Amino acid sequence: MKYIKTYESFYNEDDMAREISMLLDPATVERFEFDPMYKDTSMFRAYEVDGEFDTQALVSMRGYMNDEHNLHFTYIEGTDKLIILTEKPLKETCIDWLNKNYSGLESVESKDRPGSVLYRYLPKDNILLYDKKKREVWVRYKLIWAFFKDYFNLDEQEIKGITEEWLSKTYNLRGITTSSLHTHPYLQAN
Repeated sequence: MKYIKTYESFYNEDDMAREISMLLDPATVERFEFDPMYKDTSMFRAYEVDGEFDTQALVSMRGYMNDEHNLHFTYIEGTDKLIILTEKPLKETCIDWLNKNYSGLESVESKDRPGSVLYRYLPKDNILLYDKKKREVWVRYKLIWAFFKDYFNLDEQEIKGITEEWLSKTYNLRGITTSSLHTHPYLQAN
């Protein structure tokens, strides 16, 4: 019995990079891998763009990705030029990333800081610090805030919105504000 391979059986991850590259010709496009410290990033498909291209091609690509692949398209021009493809809008996908990687944190009353709760997987490796009196949650910059800022070029208000919505739904912390510091004595990995 002979088997006939269809187009779909030949399609793989590299084909998406080639497809994007054809749309952005003469620029080249390669699959981009996030730093492993950001854990499971499988909900994002990222492609790095090298070279110049017609900006009108981005408008066409947005429609093409939505119509042909049912994907949301985000173009980020920062240190690198990145194309991010997601199955949901970027904000929702960021919340999915938080849930996938940080939804099972243990809450522990702080011994050194009365009225505060630490959220972590392991002792002395705190991810969040909740000050109950001020209704403020400090988010560990390196693990969460930097991911959104560095890769998705989100500003502080957008990151606050994402983290506050996530904390409200996942940890039932409503009416709080989030902040981030590069260094905070209770959010250091020891």
